[in-house]
Amino acid sequence: MHVGCHGTSAAPAARFAQELRRAAPTPQALRRRVSVTVVLNSFREKVIVYVGFDESATAALREAHGLIAPHFAEIIDDFYDTIEAHPDARAAITGGAAQIARLKQSLLRWIDELFVGPHDDGYFERRLRIGRVHVQINLPQMYMLTAMDRIRVKTVAALRASPGVDEPRRERMLTAVHQILDIELAIMLESYREDSLAKNRTAERLATIGQFAAGIGHELRNPLGVVESSAFLVSRRLENLKIDDPGIQRHMEKIVTEVQRSGRTINDLLELARNRPPKRRLIDTRAFVLEAVPAAHLPPGVTVNVDVPAGLPIDADPDQLARVLTNLLINAGQAMNGGGDVRVDAVREPAATVLRVRDGGPGIPSELREQVFQALFTTKAKGSGLGLALCRRIAEAHGGTVSLEPSSGGAVFRVTIPDSPPQG
Repeated sequence: MHVGCHGTSAAPAARFAQELRRAAPTPQALRRRVSVTVVLNSFREKVIVYVGFDESATAALREAHGLIAPHFAEIIDDFYDTIEAHPDARAAITGGAAQIARLKQSLLRWIDELFVGPHDDGYFERRLRIGRVHVQINLPQMYMLTAMDRIRVKTVAALRASPGVDEPRRERMLTAVHQILDIELAIMLESYREDSLAKNRTAERLATIGQFAAGIGHELRNPLGVVESSAFLVSRRLENLKIDDPGIQRHMEKIVTEVQRSGRTINDLLELARNRPPKRRLIDTRAFVLEAVPAAHLPPGVTVNVDVPAGLPIDADPDQLARVLTNLLINAGQAMNGGGDVRVDAVREPAATVLRVRDGGPGIPSELREQVFQALFTTKAKGSGLGLALCRRIAEAHGGTVSLEPSSGGAVFRVTIPDSPPQG
């Protein structure tokens, strides 16, 4: 491991049939799609019936679009001014002014679709995805609700102030606006409910793991320690007897390697179950990364390039954060089959420090991007399915996140650690 630092005609038919089989969804995937569609349609139908939304409401919203569109910029600015005025809400936006500019463009498209529709199944699917983004960036639910209310207040005010609109027409448009915004709130709340249920399932799973780990950790550690000690003593005995047998030595090394791997699995189980609060302090990110890389014990064919500026602070528990970084580095080395380049970089964002670990492996399929963080889920033959779950738990204990960033090649893991909240 190296560390670098710097700032015939039948043939086409057969191939075609093979490609068709490869592209066809598996029965399991089809069942998942049907399940999601049934749940979504049920949710959509319930909400629409409850608020009384119909085609006439869609027509009224499209009619209102021309009256509200000139006020879109004002509504969007007010939306983000409200978020920026509250530190806890502002903390969810870690990319500064550039991210806000991108989010304003997204909100513009969101409001435009709010009025023009079509308000069909696709509309609900897109809106639910947006709601999940709010959850993923850790925007507190109370601020989502109040920010949504700002859109309602500004939109209603603009409609009431629109000249040349008779009252019956204005009331139809106002009713449709309230209906669609009630639907939007229901969608947002559903995304937060999904997240809460997922976290409850994770907590139950971790509690089960904790009981299991506490029961077998001690029983396994002692015999594993005996095996490792015996392997060491046998190796020393062979040296003293001047027995140089590469085959025996190779098998002794395998014993030690597998014992150490088993020990790491037990440690991860116990750490995952303990859920210790972090002992945070300010540390130098570059020095921390350079110290953590050797602890990953990567194969000689893996080169780690560290691009972290000197003096960059991070407010974290160094022991816990080291577990996160070494687990990500080990995953990167395994993804590249023991050979390739890994890049670790870090930047300072408003009230947070962000670490990224990039590898040159095949990447992670989009359908597995969230599953890989679930405890006991693994795609590797010898994987325990604990490493990434532990990474997420540690980051969340710091009030931060671990996520997969979009990438054209390889996997890019982003670790965001916010600063500790001010005392008093």
